[in-house]
Amino acid sequence: MTQVIRIPNGILTLNESKAICPKCKEKIPFDKIENKWMKQDNHFMRLKCSCKKYIGITTDMRGDFIAFDLKPTKEQLKMLVDDK
Repeated sequence: MTQVIRIPNGILTLNESKAICPKCKEKIPFDKIENKWMKQDNHFMRLKCSCKKYIGITTDMRGDFIAFDLKPTKEQLKMLVDDK
């Protein structure tokens, strides 16, 4: 959860990592994501989890990191088609 703290002459915003690998359910630490995130020009990036699977990382509107599966399963694709 994002916290906003008022300091003299400004505001300090603290973010957290809500990124959880879809395959192994491991929580990815903020430090591991932030170093690579600062080098990105896009609004998303690929990151290799410790289970050797590539996952996507993006941020929500509060600035917290969120993980998603880069290759959706057949069931997930079917749900997208059925919703339309």
